[in-house]
Amino acid sequence: MDRTIMHIDMDAFFASIEQASDPRLRGKPVIVGGKANKQRTVVCAASYEAKRMGIDSAMSVAEAFRICPQAEFVVADTAKYVFTSHAIFDMLKPYSPRVEQASVDEFWLDMTGTERFLGPVEEVARRIKERIRSEFGVTASVGISSSRLFAKVASKLKKPDGLVVLDKADIAETLKEMPVGKITGIGKSTRERLNGFGIFVYSDMARFDMDFYREKFGKFGLWLYGVSRGEDGLFIPSWQAEDAPPKSVGHSYTLPYNAQNPELIEAWLRLLCEMVASRLRSLGLEGRCLHVFLRQPDMGCVAKQKMFAVPTSDGAEIFTRAMAVIGAAAAGGRMKGFRMRALGVCASALTPACGSRLLEEDIKRRDLIKSVDEINGRFGEWTVYPARVSGLRPT
Repeated sequence: MDRTIMHIDMDAFFASIEQASDPRLRGKPVIVGGKANKQRTVVCAASYEAKRMGIDSAMSVAEAFRICPQAEFVVADTAKYVFTSHAIFDMLKPYSPRVEQASVDEFWLDMTGTERFLGPVEEVARRIKERIRSEFGVTASVGISSSRLFAKVASKLKKPDGLVVLDKADIAETLKEMPVGKITGIGKSTRERLNGFGIFVYSDMARFDMDFYREKFGKFGLWLYGVSRGEDGLFIPSWQAEDAPPKSVGHSYTLPYNAQNPELIEAWLRLLCEMVASRLRSLGLEGRCLHVFLRQPDMGCVAKQKMFAVPTSDGAEIFTRAMAVIGAAAAGGRMKGFRMRALGVCASALTPACGSRLLEEDIKRRDLIKSVDEINGRFGEWTVYPARVSGLRPT
């Protein structure tokens, strides 16, 4: 039986939250910047009113104001965005036994078999969209398809506030003019290679057989071939059967612009490490192997990993290990000079948490983490969080 996957993609999330929390900003072009100094920061996010005037992420705020002098400027408050994101995630849990937070503004739901209890999936999507609008004051675009990849593609077809059901039989016709570079999983280098073979839009992909893709792209070519036939073999759902423990736990985030501020990059990395650690503890697991994924505009995608002797589910320790994995220690413990667009952290080689460390400082640290988990469990996630995460709003 084909799966039914729903992808929820928030619309201009950061700017929309600012408009929802400040009625004065509603209906106005809003620019969210990383720093309070308007002349020395870039656009982190822009409302759709600003986007329609030509303002977009990664543009300098100074240039944005030249385009739209009447725009409203707001300094990014990432803690507020993360809090709202987790609140939306909690709201989604009753709709599916398998809900996953892909990033701060994206969510996956496996809706396979839920029709018997909730009704048609498209109607459920409408209810979810209305709840997000009424409870949080922001809008979301939803895509529904038989795989994660095409559900994500569908969610972007009618932004903002869209809802698209992309049946497998309709994929070829609906996406025929979509540039291949807009398909999730096809990066710049792959797009350029595909263009070199005369493959520019989705319909061009179907002109080539499996042998071609395998010869030119190796194992990755098999995925490209599947995509060309409306199938998806790369974005396999990470949710497991209820009685099977996960093999890995990870989180990633794509920044809305190429970030170079080391404090901002480290803060996002720290947040991702805390999210991984929190999930590990909720599952009663610890990880020995740490994988770090980086996407840099100058170097492309880089993935590194390292196996450690002692497993952990401590966010601070995972962050220290992540910094070591990417070699930041060689730069004095800072990410100076890095330009970053996306980050990801994943723990694997998982083992049941046993609390075997006997040193007094380890016991104190374990008790502290337990207390934080209890507070967050009672009063809501991220009631207590590391001070470094507050640094996501650099000054």
